[in-house]
Amino acid sequence: MSTLAVSTEALRERINAMRITAEQSLSRVKTFAASDPKPLVRVVAAYRAMVAKMGRRLVQAHVAVIQVRSKDPTNAALVALERRVIDLLTAWSAHARGYTEYERPATEAEKGGAIEVGVAPGVIVIALAAAGAVVAVSFTGIAWAVVHYKEAETLQQEIALIERDPSLAEALARVNETAPRSDLPTAPPGGGGGWGWLIAALGVAGAAVYLLPRLGKG
Repeated sequence: MSTLAVSTEALRERINAMRITAEQSLSRVKTFAASDPKPLVRVVAAYRAMVAKMGRRLVQAHVAVIQVRSKDPTNAALVALERRVIDLLTAWSAHARGYTEYERPATEAEKGGAIEVGVAPGVIVIALAAAGAVVAVSFTGIAWAVVHYKEAETLQQEIALIERDPSLAEALARVNETAPRSDLPTAPPGGGGGWGWLIAALGVAGAAVYLLPRLGKG
């Protein structure tokens, strides 16, 4: 059974294109932030939570596809389905890796300036109640979440279509029984900004893309 993998070059090009699009909206984001940053914060919080949840679901879907393909490795429909999952993994990785460039844990001074949300030089400070963290997101990161939110929603819908594929039902059920159930970003030990979920998810996604096809042959 051949191994399908995310293209590093395709991922890099996609992230760069998304960055350019975000930067083109910077002036509008700064204008909104100056008047009332709270609507922007709601978009960012929803975006990062959506991306976190999609990562787990995609990894599970990819594992399920590999398990089903291992029983019928030449099935053209399953080959096409795995290729589709790889495309979605590429898109998700671009969203996750690209956005994280613009977020960091807030400093103590920044935390003291905002209970829920505040504006510091060059960043918006957000207290994430669900994640138990306070993060500082640059204006480019805010723009990234705003302009790419709709694309992330579409990606989420694509994942849902794959999850409803009858051929994957049994395999997905087995994966879901043992998979972690956390859907929201959580703060790693020491408070590190609420991105422990991304480090873990990217690691698992890498294992799914590059290693699990071999395991699926067993």
